[in-house]
Amino acid sequence: MPIPLQAAPTLTPAVQHGRQACSALLRQVLLDAVRSADVKPAAQGAANPVTSEQPAPTADLLLIDRDFAVWPLDEPALLQALVAWLRLPGRRLRIVALDFDALARSHPRFARWRRDWGHRIEALCPVDGALPPGMRLLAAGPVVLQWLDAPDWRLRQITDVVHVQSLREQCADFLQRCEPAWPLTTLGL
Repeated sequence: MPIPLQAAPTLTPAVQHGRQACSALLRQVLLDAVRSADVKPAAQGAANPVTSEQPAPTADLLLIDRDFAVWPLDEPALLQALVAWLRLPGRRLRIVALDFDALARSHPRFARWRRDWGHRIEALCPVDGALPPGMRLLAAGPVVLQWLDAPDWRLRQITDVVHVQSLREQCADFLQRCEPAWPLTTLGL
């Protein structure tokens, strides 16, 4: 009797729906990324870091959105975790936004906190003043969260290595078309 052919399983990224689910996922991925810095190097722990169940430490966080109005950036627990993460060598937080004034209004605690860590935080704005489609995201190590619809609260979690690498390459191309923004101090006469 012939064995019936089965379709190959497809990797469909998880999609979260609703404000609470999306906020919880953003919060969890951010906290997981910054807490992964507590993982000990292979020399001190696991014999083979590739097969270790611990995630690799995230050295670079990339956040891209229009104004970050719906992100949980003002939460004290997240800011404390970011402080511990930024204190480690080689860590960098890059934020790309179209409207940093709106970000400062919606997240005043984050705006104040950023002043103390400006040497480790890079704020950028696209030169052409627009975000490409699909470029509202959080890239944290092996995970990318991509906004599908902010008004409808749909957020896709991508962990497939090939897809994550492709998105990171798109982000690298996009970052080349950005310039520094959101100065720490405003100079005036």
